[in-house]
Amino acid sequence: MRYQLLKIYRFLQLYGYSRTLVKTASRTRKKWMKYLLPSWYKVNSQKIVSLIGCGQFGFATISYIILKHQGKLFLECFDIDKERSQFTGNFYGYKSSVNPNTLINNKDCKIVYIASNHFSHTEYAIEAIKAQKDVYIEKPISVNFNQFNNLSAHVRNSNSKIFCGYNRPFSKAIRIIAKKIQNKGQSFSMGCFISGHFIEESHWYRNPQEGTRICGNVGHWIDLMVHLMFKRGNVPKVFEVGIVYSNTAHPDDDLSISISTDVSDIINIMITSRNEPFEGINETINFQDANLIAKIDDFQKITIWEKEKKYSKRFFPKDVGHVLAINQPFLKKKDQRNWKEIEVSTYLMLIIADMVKNTVNFKRISFSEDDQQCSYN
Repeated sequence: MRYQLLKIYRFLQLYGYSRTLVKTASRTRKKWMKYLLPSWYKVNSQKIVSLIGCGQFGFATISYIILKHQGKLFLECFDIDKERSQFTGNFYGYKSSVNPNTLINNKDCKIVYIASNHFSHTEYAIEAIKAQKDVYIEKPISVNFNQFNNLSAHVRNSNSKIFCGYNRPFSKAIRIIAKKIQNKGQSFSMGCFISGHFIEESHWYRNPQEGTRICGNVGHWIDLMVHLMFKRGNVPKVFEVGIVYSNTAHPDDDLSISISTDVSDIINIMITSRNEPFEGINETINFQDANLIAKIDDFQKITIWEKEKKYSKRFFPKDVGHVLAINQPFLKKKDQRNWKEIEVSTYLMLIIADMVKNTVNFKRISFSEDDQQCSYN
């Protein structure tokens, strides 16, 4: 009990009352907690949003953020765990569905949020695109190249609006950096140190078809790298990737990925998961270009150095960008992610995932003018 109470206290310090309440409700499955949530008393809105995947993220992040910022738009929800689906429906006001295809093809549904297991993301997204729905796909959008090519073809031939759940670019800290480097074309150095979740051998992440932790976790920082390259207005054509493994028997748990480019960038992503971080994933990001030095401390604080100037900014609640990322379907186009960024970062992520599966140490990745699925010209 002391452990749980201490965790709640620390989460209150990180996320504030409402988000901590929802996280607690999700873990304990206490539906009466909804009555303690101020946003729950909002007047019902038009029901246009359906959810596939009612796990911790779909419940405590996606649904909570939509409720808080858009109101009760909830139409239907589905999860392979029927009890989880029913609990989510009872808490937020979704109708619990037993068939994802019925959910997708409901004429009242306008937006489908997908937060199921990673391997299923592409299949659900394609079905939603075929049904002419707008689609929000929690990361990753695909876990292999067959899925990626298939999804990309459907996106190109559809009028549906497609969004992805890579959230770091929407964080206040990253938006500060992005604004300062925009269209300056300067090479940069970036280091990301991530203390990730300890994942048991029996966890579904370990299923080989789910794409390893590269797709499940590391894709976030690969995507962040690509986003900043697009922001500065100069995306490399060549990426040289080196990987050092601490234990090749578990290659995706504790490893360091170094990336250099043909425009003199250098990026390091180190993820370690030797124990479970008490407050969840913890990360430190350091960034430098010709004019700027920045340090992000777990998205709770950023410190900026610009020549002789130094200043810091704190963020409460902790802001990793979920609010704006999840609200993309409701934002103006200029505030949404460029889908080409998602395609390029996914292409790189899938190559790196294949490297890790085969414990490859080095690979040179060259983008040609005719790379259809990842062209950014």
